[in-house]
Order: sequence, then C-alpha cells, then structure tokens
Amino acid sequence: MCCRIALLALLLAACKPAAQQQTLRLSMIPTTDPSKATREMQPLVDYLARKTGAKVEITIPTNYAAVVEALVNDQVDIAHLGGFTYVQASRRAGVKPLVQRERDREFHSKFVTQPGSPIHSLADLKGRSFAFGDVNSTSGHLMPEYFMRKNGVDLEVIARAIYTGGHDATLLAVANGKVDAGALDEAVFQRLTTTGKVDPAKVRVFWTTPPFFDYVWVARKGVDPATARSVSDAFLALDANDPAQKQILDALAASKYVPAEDASYDALRLAAEQAGLL
Repeated sequence: MCCRIALLALLLAACKPAAQQQTLRLSMIPTTDPSKATREMQPLVDYLARKTGAKVEITIPTNYAAVVEALVNDQVDIAHLGGFTYVQASRRAGVKPLVQRERDREFHSKFVTQPGSPIHSLADLKGRSFAFGDVNSTSGHLMPEYFMRKNGVDLEVIARAIYTGGHDATLLAVANGKVDAGALDEAVFQRLTTTGKVDPAKVRVFWTTPPFFDYVWVARKGVDPATARSVSDAFLALDANDPAQKQILDALAASKYVPAEDASYDALRLAAEQAGLL
C-alpha cells in the first residue's frame, strides 16, 4: 500500500506543470525615437535577463506620460524616468527609486540656437521663437522653464513656445531654422552632435543651466523587493572595462550607475509645484 501511495505521488509530481519563468516588464520614457531606442536597448534587455533570471520585455511609448500611466495601472515593473516623471510617478503610484547614472546627480539642459543667430544670452530670447521637448520632460521643459522664469525671460517666449515631443526633435528644429532657439538634455545633445545625427556646425550652445537631479530607474510599488534588488545590483555591476557591458553603458549615455534616493528630487518637486505642473 505504501509503495502504491509513493508511486502515485511521483506520478502526480511528474504531471505538474513546470513553474513559469517570471516576466519583468521594462519601460523607458522616449528621449529619442522610440523604435530606434528599443533596438539599442536589446543588449540591456539580454543582460538584465541573465542577471535576474527573468524573461525581460521592454516597451518604449511615444510620450512620457504613457510610462507614468503604465506604472499607475501596474502594467510596468521597472521603468526609466526623468526627474519630473519620477516625482509624478512617486506621488501617483508610490514607485521606488533604484539607481541612476552618476551624471544624473548633476545634470544640465543646453540652450541652443543657430551659429549666426543674434541670441547670446537668455535676455536675447525676447521676441524669438522657442522650443521645448515633451511637456513632461525634466531637462527638455520643466527645468529650462524654471531657470528661464528665474532669470527674468520674457514670459511671452514661454507662453508661445512649441513642444516638439523629444530632445532630438528640438535640436533638429533649431538646426533647420524652424525655431530660433530651444532647450534639451545635455546627453542627447552630445550624442547627436558627436555621432553626426545633427551637424554640429548648424547649432550653437548659448547657455547651460545650473545642475539638477534627473533620470532614474524605478520599481513599481508591488514589485518583489528581491527582484528590485536584483535589477539594482545588475545596473551597479555594469563595468565599462567589459566591452559588452560598455556597449550597454554607451547606449545609456552612462559611465557607471549609483544608488538613487527619493529625497534627491525634492528640489524638482518644488519647481514642478511652482510651475503648477504637480
């Protein structure tokens, strides 16, 4: 009888379906063309899959707000946000900061115009057309507008500004003379002008903002702490001396990752509240 019970138990165990592999849903705000960014992030996806043991899927929507909404609706587990979208997601969804690039602790926006333009300072923007990126961008809207107001830029310039939807689109709008000036992420500016995507001879930086905290990787509130920790550890372990990992860091415009803390974004919260955006 005991043998029969033991045999039955073995048969039942053999018939049990294997445990499903965990799926980790990643998303990123679209700082550049989403389809191109998705392809460039494939090495990161493969790396995180190896490090976490999960099946990793990535989606990059066409606007910043979509990533925040996905976090609010539990449709994304790990996300790459800008500082402003982080404070939005923190307030609305209770996301937890994980890691950020070392450079994100002292990030800047670049104000650009054409080489022959008479614009050489913020004061020269009066009467000129201006471009921001996405309305929810930290370095493409929130902080540039904050510093413009702080430095007394004519409010009509801000009121009449266009929103291109992305940093690359802002730089192209300036380079092609569609607007007189614009503001964008310093890392995107550097990448586009050094890789030939935008001719550096067609744009000129005329002002750089003071430093502020920006991009951060976060975990959805309900993500298992061990999973969130494995993602953090994976980013912190990225080593520029390893050619494969350097490719990932280069795609992320990073030299290394460091732990991120919520309190670092208090100044951004204040700026967003003062602008009536939070």
